[in-house]
Amino acid sequence: MTFKESVLYAIKTAHKQKKEFVVGKEDGRWEVRELADPRSDQMSPSIIVTGKGIKYPDDEYLYAQLIEEGA
Repeated sequence: MTFKESVLYAIKTAHKQKKEFVVGKEDGRWEVRELADPRSDQMSPSIIVTGKGIKYPDDEYLYAQLIEEGA
């Protein structure tokens, strides 16, 4: 999945499961993990999403920057 597809998938999944998720790059791929998963700390760059969207304003800026760069 692309970064944008991963974020959309994570938001939909977070909404259904009522959990927070992290979308981040690991081993050259975009991954989606539960925020509670300790492996989510290893992903970089990464953003936190909820069922309503991107959680933090700084993450919204990072999202826009990564999309602009073609992630």
